[in-house]
Amino acid sequence: MALEHSTTKISQDDKVRFKEERLSILALSDRRRLEGRIGVVQGHWNFTRKLTVYFPEDGGRRELRILSVDPRQLENVAKDLIEADMAPETAPTESGEERLSQEDMDNMFG
Repeated sequence: MALEHSTTKISQDDKVRFKEERLSILALSDRRRLEGRIGVVQGHWNFTRKLTVYFPEDGGRRELRILSVDPRQLENVAKDLIEADMAPETAPTESGEERLSQEDMDNMFG
C-alpha cells in the first residue's frame, strides 16, 4: 500500500533510488555519495508528505539516512535489478591454485 498522502506509488519498506534528474543537479560530492545507491523507505518525516530514506553501507560509503525527501525525486527499484547488482556466488577453493575453465573465463570476460 502506498504511504498515506503520497503523490507516488512508493510504500514503506520499498527499495528506492534517486532519479537521474535529481542527481544531475546535485553538487559533485553529493552526487557521488548517492549515485547508484539503493535505499529503503522508512516512513514519513514529521507527519508530512516527505519521506525518510535509509541507505545502508555500500562499497566503502558510510550508511546514510536522509530525512524529508520529496517522493517525486525517488523511483522504485525492481527486485530483479537489485539481485542483478549483487556479486555472484563463488564456490570455495581448497588450495587456491585451481584454474577457471574456458567456459568460466568466457563468461567472466564475455
